[in-house]
Amino acid sequence: MNLKELLQFDNIVIQCHDNPDADAIASGYALFVYLRARGRQVRLIYGGSQTIQKSNLVLMVEMLDIPIEYVRSLVEEPELLLTVDCQYGEKNVQSFPARKVAVIDHHKMRPEDLPAMREVRDNYGACATIVWDMLCEEGFDAGEDERLSTALYYGLFMDTGKLQELRHPKDKDLRDALEFRCNRGNLFLFQNSNLSLEELRIAGQALSGYDYHPYYRFAIVEAQRCDPNILGVISDMLIEVDSVDVCIAYCMLDGGAKLSVRSCVRETRADELTAYVAEGLGSGGGHIRKSGGFLREDLLASVYESEYGSLKPSQPGVGVRRLLAERMERYFREQDLIHVGAEDVPDLSGAAVYQKRRLPIGYVRATDLYPAGTRVEVRMLEGDTVFTIREDTYFMIGVEAEVYKNNEEYFLSHNEPVDIPYQFQGEYAPTVHEAVSAVGFEAEAGSRKNLKDFARTCIPRDTSFIHARQLTRRTKVFVSWSDSYLMGVPGDWLVRRTEDQNDIYIVKKDIFSKMYMPLSEAQADLNDN
Repeated sequence: MNLKELLQFDNIVIQCHDNPDADAIASGYALFVYLRARGRQVRLIYGGSQTIQKSNLVLMVEMLDIPIEYVRSLVEEPELLLTVDCQYGEKNVQSFPARKVAVIDHHKMRPEDLPAMREVRDNYGACATIVWDMLCEEGFDAGEDERLSTALYYGLFMDTGKLQELRHPKDKDLRDALEFRCNRGNLFLFQNSNLSLEELRIAGQALSGYDYHPYYRFAIVEAQRCDPNILGVISDMLIEVDSVDVCIAYCMLDGGAKLSVRSCVRETRADELTAYVAEGLGSGGGHIRKSGGFLREDLLASVYESEYGSLKPSQPGVGVRRLLAERMERYFREQDLIHVGAEDVPDLSGAAVYQKRRLPIGYVRATDLYPAGTRVEVRMLEGDTVFTIREDTYFMIGVEAEVYKNNEEYFLSHNEPVDIPYQFQGEYAPTVHEAVSAVGFEAEAGSRKNLKDFARTCIPRDTSFIHARQLTRRTKVFVSWSDSYLMGVPGDWLVRRTEDQNDIYIVKKDIFSKMYMPLSEAQADLNDN
């Protein structure tokens, strides 16, 4: 769905979920501004049992002059009811009649429960990001309106654990685009009005009831029902304990369990761990050190019943704790760690040999973008990576839009530049900008450059050979050029260049067959030619 489709209706009601949070209010407000600017009759509402109470949200509505209304009923049935940051018919959404219903949301739900008019992107960290991206597609610049940009930025800020649980590159794009076009004085004021005395009590009570695994050094705590940002406060405090390397704080909300995940060790990425514990139960993602997720109530009950028996309706949090504890223990038990350059690095010399297929890929000479010595951040679907540009640095864009770097000697010996226009294919085009050290709202990044706009085409030479074997266990490869690790799961491939036993990396299973062919197949092709 795009925003133009909404313009076929004259009378539109935008509905947030009951007890709306900053993300719901911001997303609804942005849609209100867009539709009002297009001459539509529009209202922004929410229902439920009480009006907005939290101090930061009261300030947000008042200072940004957001026309949100608390209603118990609608006198007139609207032509269109547009639910935002929620889905029509859910427990936390008061039911209002409407001739037509549409949904914009970032929570995972069953497609059969959704209306035909919908835009649901469950891999996004905030609904505000979806709405901002839809506005951008219509050429509607939210940054020109300080109140609107402040609302959208704050919605993202709050729904992603103060920007530490950004899931998708678009979340980061919103952050970069609006951070210096909003009212940061207001943002600081909202942020410093976020915690009530009751929430302080909830945090203290949760921390006193932790579970701890001494061998794998992880902790789990359950909090009473609370604002999801309070979970971030709890997990931030827990990860500072000297014997805790990884932790999860969670609470039960309408529809499931909200998670806040933290890690302080290189061996565990918080975003990757969140995706692991949420697999088959919901969704999650975020940053290397801080991440968040949501486990759906229906999936929790189904999985728990299949493994342990019926989940007591009165104690859903107990079941979540058991599932989390067992998944966490399995996560650490069933993994292999490979440190490139170490004595125990696996010997792949006996593994099958493969040759790189001669498929067109993209390349960019890095100094065409920034001078040598510049530290840059490359943003791609898999996450952000920081490189320092040298005179001989080349950025490569792979068959799945993944970005990696080569030096000039390696690039020219393994790739042949060709005079063919580069054609980008992928969900998100990688971008690059000068990296900065930023805390909170203090530092502004340079302008972002799209790699596909500078890319030229090359084809791998027929001298690129590797040893490779498929993984049977989850495997992490630690390399010298990254602060993180390369991650592989069963079915992915552990790869080593034939000429360098320390050039070991992971290739995803859905990419491997596109990139490589068995040596026997390559020799047959050569004989045919």
